[in-house]
Amino acid sequence: MKALDASSTQSNELKNSLSFLSPYFLGAYGENNDALEKLLVEFIRDHIYWRRNFHPEDSPPITPQMMNAADYQNGLAKIRTELHQLTAKLKRSVPFYNPRYIGHMSSDLMMPALLAQLITNFYNPNNITAESGPITLKMELEVGLQFAKMFGYNVDDKKDCCAWGHLTSGGTTANYESLWNFRAAKYYPIALVDAANHLKLDLDLELESDDFKNPKDYTHWALINFSIEKVLSFRQAILQLIRHKYDQATCSQYLQCVEDNRIETLGHAQFFAEHWQLKQAVVIVPATAHYSWEKAMRVLGFGSASLIKVPLNDAMKMDESELERIITNLHSQNIPVLAIVGVLGTTEYGTIDPIDKIISLQNKFSEHGLNYYVHVDAAWGGYLTSMFRQSDGEMVPLDTLKAELDYFPSQKVYDAFSALKNTDSITIDPHKQGYLPFGTGGFIARNRDIVRLLSTQADYVFSETEEPDFMQIGQYILEGSKPGANAAAAYVAHAVLPLDSQNFGRVIRQTVRSAEYFFDKLKQLKKELAGKVCLTIPFEPDSNLVTIALNPHGNQSLDVMNRFSSDIYQCLTHDANAPVQSKDFLGSKTNLAISNLTKQEQTSLFKKLHLFDKQSSTKQGDKIMILRHTLMNPWLSSENEGKNYLDKYCEYLKQVALDKVDCYLK
Repeated sequence: MKALDASSTQSNELKNSLSFLSPYFLGAYGENNDALEKLLVEFIRDHIYWRRNFHPEDSPPITPQMMNAADYQNGLAKIRTELHQLTAKLKRSVPFYNPRYIGHMSSDLMMPALLAQLITNFYNPNNITAESGPITLKMELEVGLQFAKMFGYNVDDKKDCCAWGHLTSGGTTANYESLWNFRAAKYYPIALVDAANHLKLDLDLELESDDFKNPKDYTHWALINFSIEKVLSFRQAILQLIRHKYDQATCSQYLQCVEDNRIETLGHAQFFAEHWQLKQAVVIVPATAHYSWEKAMRVLGFGSASLIKVPLNDAMKMDESELERIITNLHSQNIPVLAIVGVLGTTEYGTIDPIDKIISLQNKFSEHGLNYYVHVDAAWGGYLTSMFRQSDGEMVPLDTLKAELDYFPSQKVYDAFSALKNTDSITIDPHKQGYLPFGTGGFIARNRDIVRLLSTQADYVFSETEEPDFMQIGQYILEGSKPGANAAAAYVAHAVLPLDSQNFGRVIRQTVRSAEYFFDKLKQLKKELAGKVCLTIPFEPDSNLVTIALNPHGNQSLDVMNRFSSDIYQCLTHDANAPVQSKDFLGSKTNLAISNLTKQEQTSLFKKLHLFDKQSSTKQGDKIMILRHTLMNPWLSSENEGKNYLDKYCEYLKQVALDKVDCYLK
């Protein structure tokens, strides 16, 4: 009876939030079509009036005579024909907007963001510089600060170590940018010292500062193990001393010599040939890291062989003891660590890495002379942070969060989110849990002064200033021209729903409630399938992404299990050659690589799946196919005939599993 009461309570809580969510999305059935159409037409007309009021004394280039001509009418006919063909083809697209879609990280779009992007596209601003995007670039920088505040970084420019952030084309580019930033900081002190040595400058910092020794007294190992803050302070101390002791010509000569000796100028091969005592730095990621990290290592010249993957524990998170063992081994060989990347919401499983433990190890090893930078890939889980952040910037107490939900968050998850403020940079994807159109990622750095190490000048675009000028953003980022419309979309969405627990956090909380409800429904479904199909939740979900494994009852073969799962997945996958309506539900799959787990965790997982060790293959290349459910659609809890979409999906999955399993049972 208690279980039924709990289920009823969960269902009521899910339904109660729908009223709050209803104005912010177009809706699974286009319920807000009138509002969308009226707002869009209103602001398109507003744009037309804006065009007409810019020098209204001019004669319109397109005359009434042109509009009545055959060429004009033929042109419009071609446009209409092509648009009809386009929309006919698009009807076979994946219906991400509908609660019957619970597959990849896509959902209904936030209506204020969609409108803002469509409307701003008519103005077509380019956010590479203030000259071409004066309004939307300010919006982009404001969005960057909103993210920084949500993550717990300082955004008060009157205080030291003020954060900054900007939008990218996606999380992959933001991940690239983190390593680009870190490389600049890691090797910059060596260029500072090499330039002083080449010019034979006397720079005894001990006489000027208690924080630094004479640059000549630092080993190369010590120089590449400064924190970002120490790199920037070291640079400032040396430049101040040179300005004090030498004339302007010498200062300019020194700055040019620094640039000439940087790794970005010399390239990796020549830099390490000249500094043969140094070894190539490595980057450490969990085995669940997105494939963009391997691409980043290749693109930036580190080489994918310098990417070290940490095995996972049974919760599909970076194993803390394995991480410490790897760092200890690297330290013993004097191999520098450029960065450790923690994932806040893995792509496959939605799991949260122990960010707090990564920070603790950073503090521990820095005391012994090895320092690394910490980046968090929060492409998926970044917006989850809005649940944890109060409007005043403080963390929501754990007890308050747990009072609103059944399972989320665990103490470990809460500690990971609490530690974000101590990281060096973070990736976020507004086009995932921000419900923005695709093509919008974000990069946030805890210390904005790192851009002093990144600036690349282009005389036809940029002007020189002593302080970083973020309105000339192209100097400091990897990308060039970039759409201001994306910035407007994020800015308006955050203005409507600020990134705190009482606003955007309510949207996210609804998705977590859906995941918790689904988690409990799966336990019930497991009992209903018993004797026919073994349904397993391989690990408890950390967020709003839930995976399940399915195995015919009594089967001990991994190959058979994967074939059975594949048969079920075929009923859930989108077929572009068939009508979309032919699918009751659409889902996704992923593969759990056995090699990513420690031997102990492999044994534990196989027992969960009833794949007993002696009769199951555990070859290095083996993978376990599992169904993956991304529960970010806001309408999953809406009901038809007394059942919500998660209830209906579980009934559908039960039917499919029972239909498919008979041929696998002996």
